[in-house]
Amino acid sequence: MRHAHLRDLIAVIETGSVRSAARKLGLAQAAVSKNLTALEKSLGVPLLVRSARGVEPTEYGRIVLRRARVVEAELRHLHEEIELLNGARQNVVTVGLSATAEAMLLSDAVARFREQMPDVLISVFGGRSSSTVAALREAKVDFAVGPLSTDQSADDLHVEQLCSSDLGIFVRADHPAADAHDLASLAPYGWLYSVRQAGEPSIVSVMRKRGLPAPTLVAHCDSSSALVDMLLQNDYVALNSVAAMEPLRKHGLFKMLDIELGLPPAVQYLMTPLMRPLTTSAAALAAEFRRASRRLRR
Repeated sequence: MRHAHLRDLIAVIETGSVRSAARKLGLAQAAVSKNLTALEKSLGVPLLVRSARGVEPTEYGRIVLRRARVVEAELRHLHEEIELLNGARQNVVTVGLSATAEAMLLSDAVARFREQMPDVLISVFGGRSSSTVAALREAKVDFAVGPLSTDQSADDLHVEQLCSSDLGIFVRADHPAADAHDLASLAPYGWLYSVRQAGEPSIVSVMRKRGLPAPTLVAHCDSSSALVDMLLQNDYVALNSVAAMEPLRKHGLFKMLDIELGLPPAVQYLMTPLMRPLTTSAAALAAEFRRASRRLRR
């Protein structure tokens, strides 16, 4: 098994055909087909199957694909670190963040990281915890910060708690319900949310427990900027982290309603791969996320 075999498998699955993969890689179709045949022969199992949608991975192929992406990423990191040492390349750190982690920790962590490594570019991958953890396992991100639901296995990850934040209900400062003191008063408005409990939006479980009609859900926001933008421009209501919204509340943009929810705090974890070392720059940025979380707890 050679790197070229894994590289070609990734390309074929991502493009959907041998022809497209060969074009993407700048190789002859025959060369790509030969590498795929050699890979299947070395493993002794079929990795690809043709369907109406093109070439797709078998169950074995999906397992190999996941590992191949990790190998590909590690080789890329190896070349990047060597080139960085030689001054031939700008280093890049990619971090997967939840909307809450983005709002609570990113700015502080990046500002202090840039004092140490001003030439390193930071790439932010946002999304649900399931997406960022999957990206971490496939080495698409260097590390991830966000919640970890109870139904997610973390046996292959090092997980450490960074910080937590209470949840509150937020509206823009001039919202028609800015003085509401009970959930029933919010029935006419659509809801934005970023927090789930047992697979459903937390606000749904709160409403149900209090015997109220189910809320009108507008959007699940994995991006803090999307949530803020929609709150400012509409009469929506949002369930979100208090710490994440506090800077904007202080500036008079939003108001937190005086409504007790009885929800547990939203916990943010730093997740790194157990079997894959962080690059020097990724480790430095992860350390700044830890420091940023400690400053929040003071």
